[in-house]
Amino acid sequence: MREAGRRVANAARTLLLAGLAALPLLAIGAEPAAGKPARTPAAIPIEDFVRLPEFSSMAISPGGRYLAVKMPYEDTAIVVVIDRVENKRTATIRAAGQNVVDEYWWVNDTRLVASVAEQLGGVDRPQPNGELYAINADGSGSTQLFGYRGAQQTGSRIQRGGEARWASAFVIDTIPGDDKNILVQVFDWRNSEQAPPSIELLDVYTGKTRRIGVGPKAGASFVADHKQRVRVASAPNDNLEAVLYVRGEGESDWRVFNDPATTRTIISPRLFARDNRHLYADVSRPGKPDALYRIDLESGKRELLYAGGADPGELLLTPDRLDAYGVVTHDGKTAFHVFDQESPAARLALAVQKAFPGQVALFGSFSRDGKHGLVHVFSDRNPGDFYLFDTQKKDAEYIGSARKWIEPEEMAPMRPVQLTARDGRELHGYLTLPRGSDGKAPLVVNPHGGPHGVRDYWGFNPEVQLLASRGYAVLQLDFRGSGGYGADFLAAGYRQWGLAMQDDLTDATRWAVAEGHADPARLCIYGASYGGYAALQGVVREPELYRCAIGYVGVYDLNLMYRDGDIRRALYGRRYLRHVLGTDTADLRQRSPADNAGRIKADLMIVVGGRDERVPPSQAKALRGALDKAGHKYEWLMKDTEGHGFYRTDNQVELYTKMLQFLDRNIGKR
Repeated sequence: MREAGRRVANAARTLLLAGLAALPLLAIGAEPAAGKPARTPAAIPIEDFVRLPEFSSMAISPGGRYLAVKMPYEDTAIVVVIDRVENKRTATIRAAGQNVVDEYWWVNDTRLVASVAEQLGGVDRPQPNGELYAINADGSGSTQLFGYRGAQQTGSRIQRGGEARWASAFVIDTIPGDDKNILVQVFDWRNSEQAPPSIELLDVYTGKTRRIGVGPKAGASFVADHKQRVRVASAPNDNLEAVLYVRGEGESDWRVFNDPATTRTIISPRLFARDNRHLYADVSRPGKPDALYRIDLESGKRELLYAGGADPGELLLTPDRLDAYGVVTHDGKTAFHVFDQESPAARLALAVQKAFPGQVALFGSFSRDGKHGLVHVFSDRNPGDFYLFDTQKKDAEYIGSARKWIEPEEMAPMRPVQLTARDGRELHGYLTLPRGSDGKAPLVVNPHGGPHGVRDYWGFNPEVQLLASRGYAVLQLDFRGSGGYGADFLAAGYRQWGLAMQDDLTDATRWAVAEGHADPARLCIYGASYGGYAALQGVVREPELYRCAIGYVGVYDLNLMYRDGDIRRALYGRRYLRHVLGTDTADLRQRSPADNAGRIKADLMIVVGGRDERVPPSQAKALRGALDKAGHKYEWLMKDTEGHGFYRTDNQVELYTKMLQFLDRNIGKR
C-alpha cells in the first residue's frame, strides 16, 4: 500500500524520471504493506470518509525554502509555513472565529498573504469576506492587512495594519519584482451596490492602500498584464452575462470589447500571455461547450487552443507564471491538454504524468529559479498526494497526502457516462459501482447542489466512496443548467427547476436501470442544497420510481427564496433569483415540494442545519408542516449549531450513520 512507498520516499528521494520520458521506479500504491491485513470496504469507518483532509493545497515560496500548506484546525482551515531546511513549522495564519483561511499568495521569499472566507457549512464552498492577513515565514510580522475587525477580535496576536475601512478587498494579482505591494479590488460598503469596485495597491507590510483606478461597472473582476497594468475587466449585465472591457497601455478609460447582447458570445478572460498583447480566454459556442482561445487584443484575431466535450479547466502555467502551456480538461476523466508542444514546461509535465499511470499529475507553484515545483497527484480513488519535484535532478520527494488513511485499492472506480435525454439533449455524468458488483445494485441518484454553474468531476469524492463501500451504486448527473458544458447548456436550466432539469434526472435513473446497473426496485434519490430540492421534487414528480428520498439542507418552497435566506439580500442575488426561477408565485408553488407533499409516496429523510443562512430552516419547516398535514411520516435530523451542511466530524458521523441505516431499511440488500 502507499504507506510502504511513502516510508521509502521519506527516507530518501526516489528517482522517478531518467531523462524526460522514463517510467517510475517507485510504483505508488502497488504493493500492500507487510503484515497489514486487507480490509473489506464495508469495514472502513465512516469517520475515515468525513474527516477533513490533512492537506488541501500547497505553494512553494519564490526562494524555494518554504512551503505554505492549507490544513484543518478544529472546525476551521488554517495555513502553516514549513521551513524545508529546518524541517519544522515556523508560522501560522488563522482567521477569526469560525472563518477559514481561503486562498494565499507568496509575495516575496518570506512574506505570505492570505484571504479569509466565511464557513457557511459543509456543503457550499466558504464565501470570501474581503479580509486579508499577512505573516513572515519565520512567524514574525503577523498583520491584518485589510478588514473591519480589530486585533481584539482576531483571537490571536495579529496586529492591525492600514486604516479601518468598511470595505472588502480581493486579490487581483501579485506583482513580479515588487516585494512590497499587491493589486487588489476593493468594494466600499458605503457605496451603492451599483458602484464599481476600485483598483488599489496594497502594502503587504503596513496595510496602506493607494487607489490607482476604478472598474467599468458594478460587480467587475479584473485581469492585470505582466507589468501590473489592470487592462481587462469583466462585469455582468442585467441578464447576468459577462461583458468584457479592455483598455490599452496607459489608458484610464474602459471600452467594451465584447457585449453578449450584440455578439451572442460570452468571452471570459483568464490570463495575459507573455507578450502582454494576447489574452487567454474562454469563448462560448452555440450549442457546444466553451473553447479556449488566445485573443489578440489589438486586432481581435482569435487562435483556438482547445475545444473538447466540456468547458476547459484551469490553465497550466510556466514556472515563471508569465504564460500558459496547457489546460486541465474535464471531458469525462480529468486530464490535461498541451497546446504549446515546444514549451520545456509542457515536456516536463507530460513526462511526470507518465510516472503516474491511471492518475492525474499536475504541477502547481514553482520556485523563482524553476528548480523546484510542487506536483499534485490524484485520481477517482486516490484523494491526493503531494511531491516536490527537482527539475534538474529529475526526482521527486514525497511531502504528504490529503487523506493518508485512505487506501486507493479499497475504493471504487468512478466511470464517466453519457446518455440522451427525452428531448434529445446529450447529458454527461459519473457512475460509481460498488467493488465486486455484478450489476443491478441498489442505486442512489445524487444530484449536485448549486445548481447553475456547478458540475460533478471525475476525482475522489468521499461521500460517493462511502456509499459505494456499503454496497450502493451512485449516479451523478450534470443535468441541464449545470456548469461545464457551455453557455447554452447552462441557460437551458433557467426557470426549469422541477421541470426539464428534473426530467433529466428521471431519464438518467431509468437509463441506469435499462443498462443493467441498478435494481429497479431499489432506487433512492439524495442530494444537498439544490440537490435536496431535486431529491424531494423527484418523488413528487415520479411517486412510483423511487422508494426513498433524502433532502439535506434543501430548498422546498421556491417562493420562500424571495423572503428568507442570504441570496435575496444582495442585488446580484435578487437578479439571480428572478433570472433562474421567475416571479410567478403560482408557478413557483407548482414546482415546490412543500406545496405538493400529498403526491409523495416514498420514505423520506430530512436533514437541517439550524444556523443555515443560505437555505434557512424555514424551508424544511415548511415541508415538515405539509408532510404532517398529509399524514406522511418522515425521519428528521436537525443540528442547531450547523449551517449549510454539517461541518463538525461528530455531526457528520451521526448524519451518515443514520443515512446508511435509512438506506438499508429501504433499498439495502435483502
